[in-house]
Amino acid sequence: MSRFVVTPNDSLKETLNRVKQTITSKGGTFTGDTTQGEFAGVTPVGKVKGKYSVVNGKDIEIVITDKPFVAPMSVIEDRVRNYFA
Repeated sequence: MSRFVVTPNDSLKETLNRVKQTITSKGGTFTGDTTQGEFAGVTPVGKVKGKYSVVNGKDIEIVITDKPFVAPMSVIEDRVRNYFA
């Protein structure tokens, strides 16, 4: 499990809409709102699952709850961080 915080470049609503569109267009799932939610994405080596919550009204705390064993957490974190930035 990995926990990290991302400060989005756009508004919170725009960022979450963009992330939802990106993840679902690639076969994943995204549920939630501007306070909290969950997501799952498909990678070549398996599924990545996580949840997010908004802190301080602008930052997004992300927790990776499940990942493929063979995928390094640093790679997963970097990809997810880029989605939410």
